[in-house]
Amino acid sequence: MSRPSGFDSLPRELLIKIFQEFDNGAILNCTTISTYFNSVGVDVILHRHNIIDPSAFCEVKVLVNAKFARPVDPLAALLASARPPNRIKHLHCTIRLTTATSHFGVGSLEYPPMSRDRLEITGVFALRRLNLFLSKLKAVDKVTLNLSGLKYGLMSTPDVSPLLAELVHNIIQKGCRLLQVKSKRSPFGDQPWTFPIPDQAIKSPSTRRFTISSILSGIFSLCGLFKFSKKEPRKHGHRRIHSEASISPPAPQAILPRVSKLDIDSSFFHPTGSSWMSDLLAYSPLTELVVSLHSSSTPDFVQRGFPTLLQTVPRLQSLTLLSVGEKVIQNIMPRLRPFVALKHLSTPQLHSLQATSKACPSPPQLIDYMILGTVTALNLKEFEIVYGQHAQVMISSICQHVKSVRDFYEKISAPVAITLTLSCVRGVSFPSSSSSDDSDSSPQEEADGSPGVINMLEAQYRTDLATVNTLQIELLPNGLEGEKNMENVLKLLSFFPKIKKLHLRGAKDFRHATGPLVVPRDVRQVVVQPVYSTCSTLAALYIADEPYQRPLINI
Repeated sequence: MSRPSGFDSLPRELLIKIFQEFDNGAILNCTTISTYFNSVGVDVILHRHNIIDPSAFCEVKVLVNAKFARPVDPLAALLASARPPNRIKHLHCTIRLTTATSHFGVGSLEYPPMSRDRLEITGVFALRRLNLFLSKLKAVDKVTLNLSGLKYGLMSTPDVSPLLAELVHNIIQKGCRLLQVKSKRSPFGDQPWTFPIPDQAIKSPSTRRFTISSILSGIFSLCGLFKFSKKEPRKHGHRRIHSEASISPPAPQAILPRVSKLDIDSSFFHPTGSSWMSDLLAYSPLTELVVSLHSSSTPDFVQRGFPTLLQTVPRLQSLTLLSVGEKVIQNIMPRLRPFVALKHLSTPQLHSLQATSKACPSPPQLIDYMILGTVTALNLKEFEIVYGQHAQVMISSICQHVKSVRDFYEKISAPVAITLTLSCVRGVSFPSSSSSDDSDSSPQEEADGSPGVINMLEAQYRTDLATVNTLQIELLPNGLEGEKNMENVLKLLSFFPKIKKLHLRGAKDFRHATGPLVVPRDVRQVVVQPVYSTCSTLAALYIADEPYQRPLINI
């Protein structure tokens, strides 16, 4: 595209105002006129969808509907861009059904066969568009992939499943280090996925056992290669060389994954994808794993997931299990002992367990000593307790739970840092143990999830204060705006007076993300100063992941 001379003198600001009067379809047509129009038109479409800098954060939503039409969305603008970003720090992709088709099932008799075919066509088209966009990128650091729209049997179709596998593989090939995928149903179709790693590059997981003879054999083989040939390129990944394997450099097209943190649903441990999942874990330099368990796929994770983890990532350092029930926790905890490198463990709903041993103290809601014993054997450096999965949690129960964990580790003289995470992003309230009529929050405020989601009562003298090292509070986007919100946050902080580190942020779990936390303009005056005044022992404060130092003087 060449820029017509007649538009050379047209100011960019004026052209932006002209484009703002057009709809996205008209602007997209204008992007083919010249590189100048292309640059301005793409920026206008992206700004309409709050994409200011696509190289930093780029969110694209792909619709799957029964009416086949050319979509005009940010992804269309990015595909039409003459200068797409080379590298994206965070790419957020959502594939979902439109409202008009979301109440239909593929197998429903009410759904016309032609519409079912159209639905599959648009699903294929959506995945092809995403793959085309990824092919234009050189690198992507973090990817959040929401596959909630690929349901009602679409995933198992022979056309959709291979494209979905291609999409995930393209993401990995672009050097993604943090991969988050939401899929309550198994993403694997009838045909098993094949991980894109040549067999001659690295041997399979079953050959990761070593003996002295195999190590010596490998050393002699390497010496022979270095003696008679040039220096071979260094292999990446953390699979070791086996004595039976032929030592040869990987194929040029083989790019080993760089995924160090993986956040997935337990549906990925379905038997049809066990081989693919095993390869992904084994070839990746994985140190952090987050798994959200669902009732239909929890048995697959417990029976097959843990043996796979132990075989492929025995040096796992951080494990987070979401939506875990009581029976599952009691089944999983003893099986964590072989993970000797585990430093961080996060398991929500531990507070729901009842003490079963007669030697345990009698108060209810006390963490099971069997679980603490297992955790102690792991030699953890950090123990995280997460609250916020239920509609209402008593603050006294939280403090009692934290105190029981702290007392246990003090009795056995095992130093461990306790992190408490309180999720207040879903209208969750944390009332104290005593009832009072002095609460300023009305039932209507709590019902519609308005700013006053933390309904703290004043009777804190009736609750034992808890000691935690790090406190993380997840808030709604407007959780720090307004005097009432800050008052509620400060009340909550008063129950944990000895914290060393405090994080105020939006939802950590991308599945329940309500948007980033809005930082007030006068944040140092309305947030930083009151927080440090309330917590005298606080050494580090992070607001929306940005650090704020203690003020030298009162603002």
